[in-house]
Parts: sequence; structure tokens; C-alpha cells
Amino acid sequence: MKPKIFIISGPAGVGQGTIIKELLQNPTLNLRWIKGYTTRAERESDKKEQKYNFVSVAEFKALEKSGEIFESTFFNNHYYGSSKSEVEKIIGQGKNAIRDVDPVDGGKAFRKAFPKAVQFFVTADLKDIRQRLISRGQNRPDEIEDRIKFAEEELKHAKFYDYIVTNPEGHPEKAVAEIEKIIKKELE
Repeated sequence: MKPKIFIISGPAGVGQGTIIKELLQNPTLNLRWIKGYTTRAERESDKKEQKYNFVSVAEFKALEKSGEIFESTFFNNHYYGSSKSEVEKIIGQGKNAIRDVDPVDGGKAFRKAFPKAVQFFVTADLKDIRQRLISRGQNRPDEIEDRIKFAEEELKHAKFYDYIVTNPEGHPEKAVAEIEKIIKKELE
């Protein structure tokens, strides 16, 4: 069976990080995280998660120019990007690859670089997204409102994804179960 690439996307606060964390714990899916690049400062939690390579803006731009970073976004004054060599390494090891990306441009960039990538758009009610953002305690009220306005626009891009999955408030296990079922079907 040929390894596949799975992309999870959706507005900030929709829960894609929680979903991916659960999917990675399921050994039957044979999933590996696609480590990316970012220009933001390393946090204490990053040491455990190992989701990013931390680079300067100049290094990021050079990696983009070389094609190593083929998908990127600028968010909260920092660049984030996906590593082409990391995707190829995971696939070359016979593993399935997974990553979350920006719902507007990230999905398009992945589709262009890896046309057979299976893409999921995770959605939720806007009031649930607002509550999740408030609960995180990482943003000021004005930033949360900006994110909600942005989420309204991002939700319009769901139609470009292979699958749309709702993450109901308080029950991420339902979204995880639905995505697991689809992944297993895609791997048949």
C-alpha cells in the first residue's frame, strides 16, 4: 500500500491541533507529523512536541526560494511553512504524513506540490470557535474578534477540500472518529 499525505485545515480555534494529536496516537493509521519551519520564538511546549524547525526570517526566505518550503503563511507576525524534504522523508519510510495548514492558501499549495494529498476541512459553529479562543487565554478580545471575522472568510474555502468534518464543541472524539474512518477508507 502506497503511503498517503493527509492535510487537516480549518479556522484558528476549530480544534485541528487536538484532532491531529489524537490521530497520531492511533498506530493503525501509521501517521507521522510533517515537521515544518517557523520564524517565531521557541516555546517550552515546542521542545516536547518538536513540530517546527526554528529559523530566522532570512533563513526562512532562503528555504522558500530553494523550494524546501513549498507552502507558507504569515500569521501573528511570524512565518510558518511546510518542508518538502520532510514530506518526502516520511513517504520514503513507508509512513503516512499529516500536517495542518492555513485553510486559504495552505491547501492550494499542498495540492499543487502533492496532488494526491487527501485534504480535510474541519469546521465548527462560530460561537464555539469564539469560546475556544477565549478559553485558550492567548489573545486579547480585539484579536479574538479579528480571528472570528477571518474565520468567516476561511469557512468559505471548505468547498475546495476533499472532506468537511464538523468538530462539535466538547466532543472532539466525534471528529477524530470520523476522520479516522475516512483515513482508513483512503488507505484501502
